[in-house]
Amino acid sequence: MFRRTFFIKLIMTTVLIAVIPNLLSDVLAYKKVSQTFEEETGKSKLQYLNQTRNAIEIVLKRIKENSNQLVLNQSFQEFEQFPNGRYYEALQGELKVEDLQALNAYLSSKKNSFLTINLFRMSNEFVDSVYYYDHNKNLVITSEYDGSNRQFAMDDFYDKGWYPALLAAQEDAVFMDTRIAKQYQPKEKNVLTIIFKTRKDDNAIIINLDAQLIHQQMISKVNDQDDIFVVSTEGKVLFHSQLASMHQPISHLLPNDREIVGKSGAFVAKISSQRKLITHSASSLLGWTFINTSDMEALSKGTASIKQTIFLSAVILIVISLTLAYLSSRSLYKPISRLKAMIGGESERKMEQEDEIGTIGHFMQSALFERDYYKERLNESLPVHREQFKSSLIRRHNWTLEEIESKKAYLSVDIASEHLVVWALSLDDREISSVTSEQLFKIRMLDVAANSAALPQKWYAIEAEKNIIAIVMNSDGMDRQQVFLLGQQLLDEINQQLQTQCTIGIGGLCPTILDVPQAYEDALEALEYRILYGDGFVISIDDIRIDNKSGFHYPKQQEDQLLAHLKTARTEEALRMFDAFISEINAHKNKLHYNQIQPLFVQLLTAIIHAYNQLGADMRNVIGSETDPYRELLEQDTMDKIGRWFQRLIRLTTAYIEQETNAKGNQHITKIMEMIERDYGQDISLNTVAEQLHLNPAYISRLFKQITGQPFVDVLKKVRIEKSRELLVHSDMKIGEIGKQVGYSNSYYFIKVFKEMKGLTPGEYKKMYGS
Repeated sequence: MFRRTFFIKLIMTTVLIAVIPNLLSDVLAYKKVSQTFEEETGKSKLQYLNQTRNAIEIVLKRIKENSNQLVLNQSFQEFEQFPNGRYYEALQGELKVEDLQALNAYLSSKKNSFLTINLFRMSNEFVDSVYYYDHNKNLVITSEYDGSNRQFAMDDFYDKGWYPALLAAQEDAVFMDTRIAKQYQPKEKNVLTIIFKTRKDDNAIIINLDAQLIHQQMISKVNDQDDIFVVSTEGKVLFHSQLASMHQPISHLLPNDREIVGKSGAFVAKISSQRKLITHSASSLLGWTFINTSDMEALSKGTASIKQTIFLSAVILIVISLTLAYLSSRSLYKPISRLKAMIGGESERKMEQEDEIGTIGHFMQSALFERDYYKERLNESLPVHREQFKSSLIRRHNWTLEEIESKKAYLSVDIASEHLVVWALSLDDREISSVTSEQLFKIRMLDVAANSAALPQKWYAIEAEKNIIAIVMNSDGMDRQQVFLLGQQLLDEINQQLQTQCTIGIGGLCPTILDVPQAYEDALEALEYRILYGDGFVISIDDIRIDNKSGFHYPKQQEDQLLAHLKTARTEEALRMFDAFISEINAHKNKLHYNQIQPLFVQLLTAIIHAYNQLGADMRNVIGSETDPYRELLEQDTMDKIGRWFQRLIRLTTAYIEQETNAKGNQHITKIMEMIERDYGQDISLNTVAEQLHLNPAYISRLFKQITGQPFVDVLKKVRIEKSRELLVHSDMKIGEIGKQVGYSNSYYFIKVFKEMKGLTPGEYKKMYGS
């Protein structure tokens, strides 16, 4: 009965131990994989959805900016502000002679407005049509997608769906929900309308964007396998691939159990008995919510196979476990009987009180105690234990000096307990193809050290870290300068014989062997100063700490001058100022902790990025949209690498700013010339022009001279004198009145300037050329 019970217990125990833990781990792993899969898939889908949202926001912002430029366009404003425009629109039949000249000017400005609106419509592929509504003239001018222009009275206009939104608008720009807009031809189109009010009365520019084209080109193009759509703040569908779903409530497409409008996130829900992954992203600029629904069953086909694998493996494991347990248990009792017979004597008497397993257990326990005792004695005599002891000496420990001396004697470690020094030899910059090659290289380095005269008789070396070899040796009364020279000698020998470049960090001198851990930590800290000194040097912690109490001030002056040169695209000056920035840091090496170096350059990078923002530029256009400048900077681990990285950034920056400056500069100069032609008779100056354009006067002066080849003052003088010359020839005004008319309140100064420009006084000029 005992044997049968033991047999059954053994089978059941074997099965439980073999099956249950594995089965539980598989089930938990499947749940974890499924949960992680849903979360990561949701994040991935949300990322693509955010990219789509950002792209649409950028397009709509650009259209809005172009609309603002359209409203500010000079030809457009001339037409909108043309005096008695409503009168000329109403003219019919035979025209009066006195109206012809003004009517011709009005029609010319109207023509220019048509051209301006057409150019604006063609500036973006998503613009379907543009209306200009003039409240005072009671007319609507259109620019259609087919290139045609038409004019309607407001009462006769075919598309008035935007007019209530215009009347209710409180802001200059209004984004309407998508709507079905009537067309001039007998058809309708789904459009997104943007209303941009002008600065006069209730006039407005109405821009109709092709909603279906936006969905095709920018929304569904991200992933044609998913259902992507956009809803308004009221929960109505604005964009969808199916026209039947347009302008329907969101409940038409999604269940009502979650409120997702105006929020961002991802979740899994059942829609029409199918599991769907729903991701949604809200746009704070537009007030819209972008939604993506994906078939979760199709996405999780890979994880579904895990269920079958777990079930099949569990069945196979149970069958195998039962078979093995049964076969092994049949013969397991025979060795137990033999073990019982081998125990004999005292053990047999104990069996009267316990079963065979207990008796054998007591015997095995005593045997294991004996084995562990002899194993410990054996391990202490092995070289591995000696190396472990050497390694422990450079780590923080709680040993006393007496305990260390005892272990040194027992393990035959030949190193003194006083007057020690610790070196940390770094291998960071060596490229090694495999672990075996790395170990061989370290052995070669230790061979060089063993044959070097730089090391005393008593020393040892261990692999302290992955890329660092620690050397502990007796200093024999040497001072720190002598230790430094020995380190330089060893480094020269390694570099010469192995054709490589390494760095040695030297900790402080150790009075006793108990100070070795602190000295090793100091040596590691000395290695960190490679960011200042570079690779291939001997760096002593005592030399670094000479002036560490001295203050260091961030080179703000060099930064300011560097930024000034960057903003004006002066490459060589910017590079020279960056060299001055580096020199200021190098001059204070002993005043800086290695942890202070990278923050200095991070601060400089932040200032450069801020300068970009001030110029209205985007740094991603220079270094690439996928590049993180801060991450790249932090990867540079020496001053030389940091310097080369910044020099490249400076060259890219000045080239980009120069290109952008030339493009924007021509626009600025055009505006300035228009202001001079218009306001020459007023108190106009470089400062007033710069103030109106929100630019720096010095920048305006340099830009004006660069593009026109003449100073601003000279151009203003030429315009004023030319205007005064026309008045002198064709009017009866007095000299003083003409001077005031062209901006010179002081008639004597006007006469002086006129004579400098024309070689004659105004009076002489009038006599010679006046009518």
